[in-house]
Formats: sequence, C-alpha cells, structure tokens
Amino acid sequence: MIGFLKAGSVGEGFVVRLNKFVSPETLRIGDFVVIQGKIYQYFGIIDDLRIMSANEDVFFDPPDSDFKKAVLTGPIVFSEMSLSPYVMVDNSGNVLSIKTIPEHFSIARKATGEDLETVFMKKASIPFFVGNPLTMEEKIHVDLKKLCERNSAIFGITGSGKTFLARIVFSGIIKNDVASLLVFDMHNEYGFTAKSGEKRFPALKSFFPGKVKVFDAGTNPDADNYINIPLNHIKPQDLSLLSSSLHYSGQSEETAFLVYKRKGKNWLKYLFSLQGKSEEEVAKEAESIGVNASSLGAFLRHISRLSSLEFLQDTDEESSIEQMLDYLKSGVSVVVQFSGKYASDSLSYFIVANAITRRIHEKYSGLTEEEREKRRIVIVIEEAHKFLSSDLRDRNIFGTIAREMRKFNVTLFIIDQRPCEIDSEVLSQVGTRFVLQLLDERDTDAVFQGVGGGKRLKKILRTLQSQETLLFGHTVPMPVAMRVREYGKDFFNEVQEKKEDPLKGINDIYG
Repeated sequence: MIGFLKAGSVGEGFVVRLNKFVSPETLRIGDFVVIQGKIYQYFGIIDDLRIMSANEDVFFDPPDSDFKKAVLTGPIVFSEMSLSPYVMVDNSGNVLSIKTIPEHFSIARKATGEDLETVFMKKASIPFFVGNPLTMEEKIHVDLKKLCERNSAIFGITGSGKTFLARIVFSGIIKNDVASLLVFDMHNEYGFTAKSGEKRFPALKSFFPGKVKVFDAGTNPDADNYINIPLNHIKPQDLSLLSSSLHYSGQSEETAFLVYKRKGKNWLKYLFSLQGKSEEEVAKEAESIGVNASSLGAFLRHISRLSSLEFLQDTDEESSIEQMLDYLKSGVSVVVQFSGKYASDSLSYFIVANAITRRIHEKYSGLTEEEREKRRIVIVIEEAHKFLSSDLRDRNIFGTIAREMRKFNVTLFIIDQRPCEIDSEVLSQVGTRFVLQLLDERDTDAVFQGVGGGKRLKKILRTLQSQETLLFGHTVPMPVAMRVREYGKDFFNEVQEKKEDPLKGINDIYG
C-alpha cells in the first residue's frame, strides 16, 4: 500500500494521499498505480507529486531531529500524488474504459507485472515487447496488428533514440509478418547496417535476408537492385514538393503544369531537351507551347539539378517501382536507400519517395477489396514535416495516404523531430504515437493536440530522458512511459531469421 484515495473525478483524475512511511522520492511521474475499488481495479499513471501541510505554523519552528519530523509526518505534513486513470479491470479480467470511480479511502498500490500483463498483453492479437516501465523490469507489449491498422508516428529530437526504436518496431512487424514495409531510408539506417557514433549495428536486411530487399538510388554494390524511375512517371505535382529544394516560385509551378498539359507524359523529357539552348531558342519553344518565355527560362534553370539524377531515366522499360510493388504484395519488405552522391540528399529523397508512393496509391486504389486485404503496406517516411506541412499536404501523395488510404490497407509510419510543422489534420489521423524527448513547446503542443488528458501527459513527457518514450493511442489501452528495450545481442538473437551471431558479418567487414 502506498496510500489511499482522497479525492477525484473521472474527468480531472484522482488524488491519493501517501502513506506516512512512503517517501515521495520512491515514486516517479509516469509510474503505474492501481486503485483497489470494491468492484473494479483502476489503472492510472502518476502525473504529479506534491508535499503538503495541514498547518503552516509548523514552518516557523521546523523540527531539528528525525524523531520530531516523524511525529509531524502524517497528521501535520504529508505527501500527495495526482493520478490519471485510464482503464478499469473487472473481476473477470476485462479491460474497460473509465466509466465510474472508486470510493474514498480505496487503497492505492504500485502496479505489478501481472497487472501490466492483464492490461497490455492478454487482449493483444500480436503482442511484441518494446520496452519496460520507467521504474520496473516488467515488459510492455504493443499490439502490432493494431499498430499497422492506422497511421503511426515516432517523434523526438535528434539523439533521443527515434531510429533505434523504429528498428525495433519494424523488426517486430517483419518477424510476425504483420505487413510489408516500404522504408524510405534517407540516412541509410534501416538496410544492412546502421552507424551510431563509432559503432555499427545490424539492421533489417541483416536480420531478415529473405524478407527484406534493399533498393538503392546510388551504386551500393550490396543492394538487391537499383532505383530507376522513367521520366514519364514524373508529374508536376512531384516537383511541387521540391519547390524549396529547387528554389522556384508559384509561377514556375504554373509553368510546369502548362508544359505537362501541352506535352503529356513526356513533358520532363521535353524540358531536359531544352537544357543548354539559347534564350532565343527557348523563347521560340515557349511561344510554340503557349507559355511565358521568361517563366520557361527560369523554370529550366530551377530544374537543372534534376537532369543530373541518374536514377531518372529516359526509358519505357518497366521500372524498379513495379518490382518493389511485386515484392510488397508478396510479403517482402523494401528499404529504399540513398548511397554515394545521393546520401542524405533531400532532393533525391523527396522525388524518389513521392514518385514511388504515388505509384503505390494508383495501383492500390485500383485493386478490389479482396485483393487489398491480402497484404497490408506500411510506408515509412523520415523528415515527414517536409512532406506533410500545411502548405504541401494537398500537393503531394503523402497527404492523401495519411487521410484516405487506410481503407485501401495502406498506412503511414512517420518519423520526425518537428511535429509542429506537420499539418494538424494529418496529425489527427495518427492513431499511435511514440513520443521521445521534445524540447520545443510548439512541438509538444502539436503532439498532444486533440488528445484527451494531454495536459497531464505533457508533465510526463517533460521528465523523459534519452531512450525513453511516452506511448499512447490506438495500439495500447492506456498511455505508458517506458524505457525502450536495448537494441543489443538479446534483441538480435530474438528477431533474426538465422540463429548466428548477428554482429559477426559486421565485424568481418568493418573490424
């Protein structure tokens, strides 16, 4: 027993007065607590701790010995905690949303491993261990089936542990064959290996050589295949996403659509053919297709970088995109990487991600419901705020995926450090959120916008350290603050297809 129920309500939460023998220093914001009612057990999270006094006069002559302090503790000075209740469990073990409250003096106790198993694991279709409560060693499981049913996100500042957590979750999805992942891997952290500081770690391809294919926009010799995108697959809306990278204005965007209207699917090939021509020649072409000559000239200068992207090819042959789709539909996950001169290049990342995802949208929108149900696809994007900001969400395919594609069995998994720059409507479509450290108040406000009890959850978030996360939403019955499980040998041995040392190949290559 750590205390008893003093006050509370369903909407505002519970107040528990601590037992005089329980120091508030033994508790932490985010800890699980159970209130023992007569009919139900109420599960909640500590969201605040307070030291209180019944008489302020005691502080004019404070006690000068432990004995005097002990005499005053309880009747005069005491401690309280605020508790956010989220679920209640009946005598049959059914987990229910909070619909009532226990009576005064109901006993409060710390949650046990059995309690956590009842709440987080018993009802999960496909439970997967992702972490431990902040002050406990018991395991927290997420329901991977629920996780993939809706859009999900990992938010956190650089260095908070987003990528480690993502690799853990993605490994669970692949191992349990829940969905096919399409990972747009901007910094090459999800394919064969990943680097953190001076260390290298195995990644998805190392764990699942038969279930993961790596496509590369560069010339990485270890890739299973290389990205090639026919020029006629690129549409003006693909370039709209790149307006900041290409430094062109709304006028140039209008020019792109006009050229597309005149030249059809070969519009970009046509524009590339004008590169290097004189102003007079460009002006003549502009007149022939009915666009402003200076606007066309400016647009050609803006898109000059595109002609150097070797994965954009003048071909009518079946592109690597079609092969990716075949893999995804057959249950194989795909990691799209950017090596060599394309490493961490935002222009290449945006155009590849948008072109491939738009093709998936076109294909899946045309499938019958029976065909779509055969395989779920989860599309993973990093730097998501650059795709899903308010001014871009309607100009690229990712906004459509976020809002509409769940009914087509396609969902997004967002990884981002600036949630405040993601459109609020898109954020409202995110069913499950893993929130690591966030320092900017605007990001914190965005993460909890429209979330019940968001103010109380903010208090928990502020206490998190690196490799700790606050998980809430569709995949779990109640929020949970936890330490992300270690991304080490025990995890590697648990998830990998081949039961051998997962670090051996990495050490052989990198020493």
